[in-house]
Amino acid sequence: MPPGAVYIIVNPISGQGPDSRFLAQLRRHLTLRGFAAEVMATERPRHGRELARSVPDDARCIVSIGGDGTHREILSGLLGRPVPVCVVPSGTENVLGRTFRLLPTLRDTLRRIQSGRPVAIDIGLANDYPFVMLSGTGFDAAITDIVHRNRRGRILREAYYGPTARLWWRYPFPALAVTVDGRPLVDDAGFVLVANTPVYADRLRMAARAVGDDGLLDVVCFRTRSRWRILELYLCARAGRHLAHPLTTCAQGRRITVTCAEAPAPTQVDGDAVMTTPVTYTVMPKAVRLLV
Repeated sequence: MPPGAVYIIVNPISGQGPDSRFLAQLRRHLTLRGFAAEVMATERPRHGRELARSVPDDARCIVSIGGDGTHREILSGLLGRPVPVCVVPSGTENVLGRTFRLLPTLRDTLRRIQSGRPVAIDIGLANDYPFVMLSGTGFDAAITDIVHRNRRGRILREAYYGPTARLWWRYPFPALAVTVDGRPLVDDAGFVLVANTPVYADRLRMAARAVGDDGLLDVVCFRTRSRWRILELYLCARAGRHLAHPLTTCAQGRRITVTCAEAPAPTQVDGDAVMTTPVTYTVMPKAVRLLV
């Protein structure tokens, strides 16, 4: 491929799935604008990272078509490299797209490829596992684990409803302890969110004070193990009042640890359940670039 080529990486089983007409039109318009374009499809977990690593540094950009997990994989393959990523949201939640107001339209995608501004953003690391937006420990990670273990193709939002209702009555909400930059923060949290950016699933701004390029991670702790109190805090979050609730504790730092003395607690990273506690979070300042 000549210098300045556009590499399109598609996840064929993301929430809404790739639009073949969109892909054909995108390639056609790129050719008319003088760009060489290559389309590559992910075939297995972490394949997006491998494909991103294979793209040369002189590429115009990578167009990432998929859900948040796809974008995370592609960005994690570009740590410290100059290749920018043009995100086209086509997943279930599309948190990254909502965070940066990125539209999945052909017009918006072409405009960003041709004249978009590369913005450097931080990358969080959970036990050295990269994430772009957030990582949750506790109830949300347990739900995510169930949904992904039962996955048989594309995941739609409805796939979360049943597991959420069933797990609500039996999840033990173990006590989570958090330290920030070596200082104890809480030892009684029922839910912990570590965030690089403010937006959570269902359009909630759970970590509303998080900024994606400040070199810091934000942590939000719900200091209760009562499922009814957790529900109350969730409803407060829908109204944007959870950060002021007396059972919520927040902090910022460059190194955050989450542990659970009772048993390993599940942890999700950008919507994928990938590990259990203990988890140590660090941050790589301005490690990747997005076209906005």
